[in-house]
Amino acid sequence: MQVKTFRGQSYSALLQQVKSELGPDAVILSSDCISSNGKKAFELTAALEVPAADQEQAYDKKQEKSGSEDLIPDTEPGLQGEQWRQEWAEFKKSIFQMIKPQLQGPRISSRQKQALEFLEKQGVYPEVIMDLWSRLGKNSHLPTLDVLSRAVPVSSWKKQMRQGTIHCLMGPSGVGKTTTVLRLALESRNIKPGMKICLVNNDTQHAGGRLFLKHYADLSGFSFMEIKSAQDLKSLKQAREKFDLVFMDTPGLGPHDNVQDSLWMKHMKNIQRHLVLSPVYAHEQLDNYLQKYSRDDLNSLIWTKLDEACSYGTLVNASWKSALPASYLGFGKGLRHCSTSASRDNFWKLIFKKKLPQATQQEDNNF
Repeated sequence: MQVKTFRGQSYSALLQQVKSELGPDAVILSSDCISSNGKKAFELTAALEVPAADQEQAYDKKQEKSGSEDLIPDTEPGLQGEQWRQEWAEFKKSIFQMIKPQLQGPRISSRQKQALEFLEKQGVYPEVIMDLWSRLGKNSHLPTLDVLSRAVPVSSWKKQMRQGTIHCLMGPSGVGKTTTVLRLALESRNIKPGMKICLVNNDTQHAGGRLFLKHYADLSGFSFMEIKSAQDLKSLKQAREKFDLVFMDTPGLGPHDNVQDSLWMKHMKNIQRHLVLSPVYAHEQLDNYLQKYSRDDLNSLIWTKLDEACSYGTLVNASWKSALPASYLGFGKGLRHCSTSASRDNFWKLIFKKKLPQATQQEDNNF
């Protein structure tokens, strides 16, 4: 197994570096937030499983050079990447539990300790807990939520809406991108009535999603457009001048797909990109999605199906790892009264009290 440590200021940039140097099959063994010259930085340890044949070749070469026999192999040839990831996660958890009683971290209040213990029970990673503990100790003069919000950012959808005209929703199939496109369009019109809004379908793989989006676009008075080829992108570029806001629904990526190879990614610039995720996914799966969709120009995280989750520690892990703010929260199956812009208060009430946010009150639109 080939193991290498990467350090940098951007978590997503480090993931790209891992892919570039070790390839798409590399496994993230650990991730930590460190301090470098007084600034926050990230450290990743990644590994690449070497096929058995290659291992034997490398072993033979090593013996030729050293002239000695190594009795202990570096790794088990049959151990797969996902198994390594799971075992490493369990190993980190076990180590953290053993050393936690002896840790001499900065002084924090008993109430803050209770908060961190609660986050730990909700599945927040040990490295995140340690970073939050350090931040709380160094900023004892600040309210607890102020300190937590600096490590786990939140940004309202109203703020995201002002960043640009075209907003593209990325994420795995079935996470709720199409429904979220409609909810965001309604939310934006609720914030600023009279806006000219266009909904764009780029998911040509699922006819159901296309028909759903077009149907409700017609009912709601939104324009509708489809992007099937590079030629269609010209119309999308012209939409910047014609519409106040454009929301684009994209297909999920397959096992061997790369977000960089997407049609709209190659030909479109100055697009606001939002990654749509759900806490119902396992921690390992969410980490995989963060790595798969990682880009330096992602703007925010949008969370869906909150009502189906039993804990929300993954929201903390994802924002801490990616440094991306949560901007929008979705719950329920309908289009009305089932979503709202993220705020510091409703985000942390969801985390600590498991209280779903209060939905934005929207106008009736024939559905």
